[in-house]
Amino acid sequence: MILLENELVSISFSRESGRIKSLYDKKKNLEYVLHGMPSAPFRIEIDEEITSQFQNFTYKRLANNENGYLFIWEINDHLTFIATIMLENGTDEVIFTCEVINQSSKSVSSVEYPIISNLAEISKDGCEDYLAHSFATGFLIRNPSKNFNDDFDGFRYMPYPESFSGSTMQFFTYYGKNKGGLYFAAYDGEGYSKWLNFYKNENRLLEASFIHGCEDIGPHKGIKVKYPIVVKLLNGLGWYEAANIYKKWAVEQFWCQKGKLANVDEKNKSQWLMEEIGVATFGINAGHDRSAWLKKYHEHIETSMFHILGPDWPKTTQNFTNNIPGGFDDWFPTRFNEENLETIHSLGDKFAPFEFDYLFNVNGADGKKGKKALQKISGPLAKSIDKYHFPFICPVDSFTQELHVLRDEKLQEEVNVDSIYYDISANNILKVCMDPSHGHPIGAGRQITHAYRHNYMKTKEAMIQKAKGRYIPMGTEMMNEVFLDVLDYYQARAGGQPAAPLEGWNIRELLKSGEAELIPMFTYVYHEYGAVRIDGWGKLVEEIGDLYYFTVARTYLWGGIYELNYEYSPMEMMKNVENTGSEHYYHFDPKGYQYSPERAKYINKFANLRSGLGNKYLAYGEMLEPLEFECEKVKLKWFHYNCNKNFPEYEDFGELEVKSIIHSAWKSIDDKIGLFFANVSDKNQHISLNLDSKNRYFLKRNLKVVDIYTAKKEKIRLNLKQDEGWKIELDVPSKDWLFVELQ
Repeated sequence: MILLENELVSISFSRESGRIKSLYDKKKNLEYVLHGMPSAPFRIEIDEEITSQFQNFTYKRLANNENGYLFIWEINDHLTFIATIMLENGTDEVIFTCEVINQSSKSVSSVEYPIISNLAEISKDGCEDYLAHSFATGFLIRNPSKNFNDDFDGFRYMPYPESFSGSTMQFFTYYGKNKGGLYFAAYDGEGYSKWLNFYKNENRLLEASFIHGCEDIGPHKGIKVKYPIVVKLLNGLGWYEAANIYKKWAVEQFWCQKGKLANVDEKNKSQWLMEEIGVATFGINAGHDRSAWLKKYHEHIETSMFHILGPDWPKTTQNFTNNIPGGFDDWFPTRFNEENLETIHSLGDKFAPFEFDYLFNVNGADGKKGKKALQKISGPLAKSIDKYHFPFICPVDSFTQELHVLRDEKLQEEVNVDSIYYDISANNILKVCMDPSHGHPIGAGRQITHAYRHNYMKTKEAMIQKAKGRYIPMGTEMMNEVFLDVLDYYQARAGGQPAAPLEGWNIRELLKSGEAELIPMFTYVYHEYGAVRIDGWGKLVEEIGDLYYFTVARTYLWGGIYELNYEYSPMEMMKNVENTGSEHYYHFDPKGYQYSPERAKYINKFANLRSGLGNKYLAYGEMLEPLEFECEKVKLKWFHYNCNKNFPEYEDFGELEVKSIIHSAWKSIDDKIGLFFANVSDKNQHISLNLDSKNRYFLKRNLKVVDIYTAKKEKIRLNLKQDEGWKIELDVPSKDWLFVELQ
């Protein structure tokens, strides 16, 4: 056995193969790896075949008094895999680096390392074990040993940088509540392609691994992984423990270079998006008059609204039945309904057109150029739950780059848009292209990521210039950390699950049962840097059920803006009038669900909180770990009809048990603490809060005053006495919020 240890941790490897045999927390007397089970030391993909075989393995201690080893596997006479493993004294972080040296005529496409196999349950029977992964901005899976099974073996291929089907950040954590845990992270500040995986292996035991893609595939070309992989011991204090570690590294990277949005001037951020918008709509027809609905919403919603209009505005229409434009001449002149635009601006609202950003019709304008520019996502690097069947054009290709700028520059000139929104764009496309004629090597990866960034930046510059210096915010479907400094907002749907489609579909049954849940992982790490989350997937109708109240409250209290969505179903019926499928870009069935003023008034409470009293927290603040307190649970019904009729979840329904009180904690730029509470039940709820030393963000301040604000614009002032334990009692009204500010 090869042993690497210090006073905190020991990790051991097989002398015969170099595989990990043990990972042991000395302080907790806790072993994380089950003994005696087979495992692979690595996996290398050679000419599309994966192997863990080698003809010779050697190792030696690192020089220069470093506590670590150099491992060398000779795969064959012309192919070598090298890894270093380091453990410094006084730290519980094990650091891995690796490299493939290829002197053969074969092509290496990826290497999987490290592989931590056969992970043990941490708590008894795994009942208090959790996996927190940055998939689709953050999900928490309870008892993965049980819930990863033959139907769903876990997160096997989770590409980064991706969002819809992969990893939005470069860390995940497996922990047992108050027992211990492990933090897994890649510290790559350059945007290389990789996969962050946690799944059940062939032994039907849990396994964690990182796959590193080759960005220049070919004979005699290897892989130099230019970043470390860190595996660190945890105390099992929840996913926030891991997020705090990652955040210290993450906010120092290039994607946070703009700094905290509260300090950014108006030339580099959208003040109206951050401070005025209370509600968003998504998918209202751009080409047909929907002004009656727009006006009706404002009878009960008092804030400005942001309308991401549907895709039915170009000369050659975009729709959900595979009709998309080709080159520049297919987009113009536009076909926006003037009554819609006039109504939007008369109400003080803002709008953005919807574009299928990188989809291209090779039978349309510039078809030959578009066909040549098509992104080739195939072969060994196409590892994802998504199959990427759409006709994407590669962002590196010069035709793509030129079209991206000219199209939206012209759009700004012709329509004077307030913003631009891109669907099926960088955040949900694999960063792989196997066609080197575009100007990148086979595989690419990092170059593709930075090409997306380049196209966004150049397009935004052109649009701002056409707008005479007015900042034009840019948004996308989903979000990944590497685009934080160039994108301003994103549309997500996971906040509406299980009454929503798309991201999270692979864990939908776990979400319905409560064994999986959305967590604000991305928000916790990055909120004060951007981008704005637009989420919810709601309608102002009674039929969608009472989970609506929970979804609205959670969206706002987690720093987002609630979205009313009209992509796959009609708008609310008003005066017995419903928009028809014949005028829409998706052929939905009529529903006849009446507009609910009560639902609109409920959302208005939270919209005003975001744009008013709570703005410096919910728009600009730093998310803190929430307080712990007891509250009742409630069962809320949901009904999901706003999706593709061919999706299995179409017209699905059920009941979800949730806490009656939603809570979040924030710190403002002026160092005040804001605590937010929303009661989603049908009766008033009483809760007791203890602001003692367990809550770290109170330790460095001498709390004296508590101001309690209600949705009815009442203000209650309390004086705190530290010797009384900093306890406060709150009564949260039914279907309402309380905001507590600490000074």
